[in-house]
Amino acid sequence: MKNLLTIFFLTVSLSSSQVQSQQLIEQTAQKVGIETSKIFSKLATFQSFKNGTLIIIPEIAEEGDGYGILNSHIILLDDKTGEVKAKFSGQKDWHLDAVSIDKIEIEPKLYQLSETIVAYGLKLYHSNQSRPNPYSSTELSLYALEGNKLNRVLKDFPIKTFNGETNTTCKGEFEEHCKNIQVLDTYSNEFADLKFTNEIELSERNEDCEKIKTETKTELQFLKYENGEYKNVL
Repeated sequence: MKNLLTIFFLTVSLSSSQVQSQQLIEQTAQKVGIETSKIFSKLATFQSFKNGTLIIIPEIAEEGDGYGILNSHIILLDDKTGEVKAKFSGQKDWHLDAVSIDKIEIEPKLYQLSETIVAYGLKLYHSNQSRPNPYSSTELSLYALEGNKLNRVLKDFPIKTFNGETNTTCKGEFEEHCKNIQVLDTYSNEFADLKFTNEIELSERNEDCEKIKTETKTELQFLKYENGEYKNVL
């Protein structure tokens, strides 16, 4: 009986939490002029911080047979007043097609880009459904809080990629990149430089999905802030 009661209360608690999350997203959408029917709920999410709650609302811009295009809305709410503190909106930012967006995730940490400016990290997880050519990626975008605005200073930077050529099972050749970010104590145009350590693995797998050959290497990549965004250093 205790186990049944525990399951019941957990189910009620989860359902209540989902309803509250949906209400928060819909109420925020109304505040910034997004129609409820245009919210792509599957990818909407939020994360609480000390300075407010960051809410991501993908808005359907176009949709058709096998594809969709979404406007991006990144909104920072004041937890005490419920008012919008800052926001960013991008037109036709996110695409759903052969390579779909599986999930959008807000990083729980802030990036300190200067003495006064912090940035929120947003990760987009992509994948396709191809057996002969599997592909997945994770892309990082950074949104800097500057006064009452959120400015996108890094857009869709790949921090993880995986691709391969197979015989439609496990057997094949694969390439994987995994980048770790470090905020440096050197600055360009008053914004901290970014360093990415890229761990690269080239591998072959047999029919049992076992790695039979592996080659690894490491590369460094540096980004500097210039004209409102981070760019590769050549």
